[in-house]
Amino acid sequence: MWEFTSGIPPFSKRAHDHRLILSICKGERPEIIKNIPKCYIALMEKCWNSDPIKRPTIMDLENIISQWLRYVNEYYILNGKKENDTEFQIGDNYQLRSDMYEFVNANKTISQGQVNSFIHSQACYTSRLITEILEQKNSECLDCIIEN
Repeated sequence: MWEFTSGIPPFSKRAHDHRLILSICKGERPEIIKNIPKCYIALMEKCWNSDPIKRPTIMDLENIISQWLRYVNEYYILNGKKENDTEFQIGDNYQLRSDMYEFVNANKTISQGQVNSFIHSQACYTSRLITEILEQKNSECLDCIIEN
């Protein structure tokens, strides 16, 4: 979800090594991009939960994001026909209406400037076993580091 808002993969400017693994285990997450709707941030942070049981499932994500898209699309369809903003119908759900306006406003304010696409030479975007990374640093007591 973070990559959708930033345009670049998370931690692209860092080596994907044992230090990054330890930082993530200790709670480090990518910096949240400005002008992102609060509801999107809240959902993204749920995905970052250190307890996998507390993370949303892919079905949860699909349902929530599909609902957002339906209402944002409805907003643009209604407002594409008129010059003035139209109140789109989301029933009595004030929170959902508020969330949709955040998406619409974010879309208006987020600039699509050129993204600095620098990627660290040791950033690896293919799957590999963690043991391969850890074997490179076998002299360090990684279990001790994580527990602290």
